[in-house]
Amino acid sequence: MNEPWTRDQLLVVFNLYCKIPFSKTKANNPLVIEVARLIGRSAASVAMKLGNFGSFDPALRAQGIKGLTRVSSADRGIWDEFNQSWENLSIESELATERLLAGSRTTPSERNKAKSSSELYACKLQDLLDRPSEKVREVKVRLHQKFFREAVLASYGSSCCVCCNPVPQLLTAGHIIPWANREDLRANPRNGLCLCSLHHDAFDCGLWTIEDSYEIRLSPELMAYLPNSTLESGFINYSKTKIRMPDKFWPEKAFLAFHRTNLFLE
Repeated sequence: MNEPWTRDQLLVVFNLYCKIPFSKTKANNPLVIEVARLIGRSAASVAMKLGNFGSFDPALRAQGIKGLTRVSSADRGIWDEFNQSWENLSIESELATERLLAGSRTTPSERNKAKSSSELYACKLQDLLDRPSEKVREVKVRLHQKFFREAVLASYGSSCCVCCNPVPQLLTAGHIIPWANREDLRANPRNGLCLCSLHHDAFDCGLWTIEDSYEIRLSPELMAYLPNSTLESGFINYSKTKIRMPDKFWPEKAFLAFHRTNLFLE
């Protein structure tokens, strides 16, 4: 297929790039095959596009992973758009994916059911921006949360970056700069950490933080409860060790500095 890639196709593939480990951006991955079916492309072409996006990722380059090199200006354009406006592009890519999923249903009843269950599924991004209402706000929050959680958990291999807890029910996508502080960072995966519920709650409370070296620093307020076997196994054992880094979307150091300055309990 030689037709130019449409914007929706690029958005859907980049959405997938954010939500799977780079090691799984292969043509035989069932998720790659499903996205290829939805957008009317071959699995090989989708895998190649994922590799193109990987070539722009500084976290991959830092690990010696180069991605592919024959990239288009459209690929670079989508990468730059996301990195300049995660809050808008995450919504737009989620909406594009929902439209394709709704349209892929085989019977009219299935398509109607998909439409009714996917609020504002047919909207473009500008529709949401132009229609301020409580309903629209709820849809935006839902789409932000869905994108952010899936992107952060995928980047960290679905395990806590402190203790490597892999239990899905105990994992959260935590914001470094809190949700309420910066609306523009709500969907930015570089403002995220994959944490088990224990380490997430403690991070939000300022009981530990992360240095620019990605080492864990514990708060004196936490240390005041020692000796305690639970704290020793859950926190002391990880003090001054590095968090387990994601394969992409490394935590932004400026966001970590905000946490240390404004939330960490010295």
